Amino acid sequence: MDIEMKKITICFMIVALGISSTRAQNDFEVKFLEFSRNDAGLAYNFCLGEDAERFATTIDGFGSGFMFDAFTGRYSVDMISVGFERARISLGAGVAINKYRFRENLVFVKLLGNVVVMEDPAPNRDYVNTFFGYGKSKLVYGSFYFPLDLTFRVGPMMISGGAFVDQYLSGKYKMKYLEDGEKMKEVIRNKDWREYNLQKTKWGVNAMIAHTPSGIGVSFAYMLTPFFTGSNDPVIHEARISLFHRFGIMER
Repeated sequence: MDIEMKKITICFMIVALGISSTRAQNDFEVKFLEFSRNDAGLAYNFCLGEDAERFATTIDGFGSGFMFDAFTGRYSVDMISVGFERARISLGAGVAINKYRFRENLVFVKLLGNVVVMEDPAPNRDYVNTFFGYGKSKLVYGSFYFPLDLTFRVGPMMISGGAFVDQYLSGKYKMKYLEDGEKMKEVIRNKDWREYNLQKTKWGVNAMIAHTPSGIGVSFAYMLTPFFTGSNDPVIHEARISLFHRFGIMER
């Protein structure tokens, strides 16, 4: 476990001790499968870091999680939560589907063990980078993640923040373009994509604020761990902001 996660864990332990030693309005309780969290609907995936400009994403079409893309998002359930009515700590499990539609037409190359990323140099390829255009340059991958969250209820608002570990499952990189008027598609499928120095296990932090009666709010997630592992690879960190985060009580 790296230094950042040790600090996060220590902070959670301190807060947990503070909660347990405070007299609350209701008794201390342990709950299972109590809340669900879903940030799909209106969200945007992008990159931060030293080489983030090269990996800039776009909303010119489906593929970065924007415009009610039903096939992307982060969905989790609080498996166990402990605390009081107004303050509790929860451990959850969920699945994430991450999409990044890049603004530039990127080509990924594995060279001498390093990952080299450049704009497609072929002049006769037309990516038709419009909202309904055929072409695209897009990364898609799925993962399991396990969040540890501290949640407070303040009046009608629910405020939550914490850390999570994200475990890579499967992914691919897809390029679609027109060449001499003919539709073309190139795909680096999971079997090969896994060899592009990907971080399979990543740590991240997240925060959320939601209106409790409606269950609607905003959220933000950021990967502390870089996307690539190589010392000479591009340095980027994934980020996601959602303007339509749903936080609800599980039906049983």
